[in-house]
Amino acid sequence: MKKLAPIFLALIIFFVSPFSSAAENSDPDLKKERQIGEKAVAEIEKQWPLTSDPAIISKLEVILHRLEPYMERRIKWEVRLVKAEALNAFCLPGGFIFFTTGMIEALDTDSELAAVMAHEMIHADRKHGLRMAADANKINLATLAVMLLSGGSAAPIILAQVANVAITSAYTLELEKEADKLGLEALIKSGYSPTGMITLFERFMAEEYRQPIIEYGIYMNHPGTKDRLNSAVKILHDRKIPIERKYPLGLLRTDIQESSNEIKITVDGQAVLTGKKTAPNRLAFKKIRQALDKNLQLELAPYELHVMNDAFYIGNNLILSKTLDVTDPKEFRTNLLKSINSARAKHPTSKFFK
Repeated sequence: MKKLAPIFLALIIFFVSPFSSAAENSDPDLKKERQIGEKAVAEIEKQWPLTSDPAIISKLEVILHRLEPYMERRIKWEVRLVKAEALNAFCLPGGFIFFTTGMIEALDTDSELAAVMAHEMIHADRKHGLRMAADANKINLATLAVMLLSGGSAAPIILAQVANVAITSAYTLELEKEADKLGLEALIKSGYSPTGMITLFERFMAEEYRQPIIEYGIYMNHPGTKDRLNSAVKILHDRKIPIERKYPLGLLRTDIQESSNEIKITVDGQAVLTGKKTAPNRLAFKKIRQALDKNLQLELAPYELHVMNDAFYIGNNLILSKTLDVTDPKEFRTNLLKSINSARAKHPTSKFFK
């Protein structure tokens, strides 16, 4: 993964329009939002040329469709990809979502992309961007729409404000917290790992440590990343949802490999358990791998991996029985601890053992 750039991410989205033209006709405000978005898109695409990658676009659309049912309003989305190293994602009125290729490359799994998307969709669902633009110009929402669509002298200035807030994520902390909370709820309901939002905030904090003075983007007016992280952690704890970072980070991945006379289990490519290639071992290794996939987590404390009576446990879960002629259980434990420490080194900002 590339080193995180100062502009890590703009977790924003403005307004939404429904799936169908019939829905647009039933809500004239959404139709206006679409028109405003089209004007902003035309200006942005003069500076940010699009690139085509069907695989990436398809991935983003799948994520989007899984999250859509958990919004209050419905939207006719268009996902667009910009070839740029800056790590950014934003959405314009009417549902025009932009992701940079830098953003796609920086995030490890669909769960983290879904965390970005969910946060943005909540901003749209609650009209956060529209409310901010109206407040900034001391007008109500209806007047704002009229001014943007009238073509008058003020329209280009206000439209530039709308686009700039979107791109730089210049929301208030209050609106960011609301998007965090409701976005996390959407992640939970859609089946994506809600820990993806946790790992995102931890990435923000890591970037803040590297770049202590940042005057734009996601960091503008938002010094409370740690507070936002703690709030998300509390929500998961209160709902008894375990924090399991390995899923959104794509770490501690297991595999079974075989040679002419040996079978082994690997974690992130490193062998942790070996034995002779026999039919009983094949069956046993399959079960051990399943147990590791379920129980081996980055958040484990060392004492939770323990050997008792020549058998290896994670917590109260038996992983390796002494009856197998394989790697010694104590060596197996040592190998797993090395794998955990190696994985943690790839995400050092996080506080484990939660």
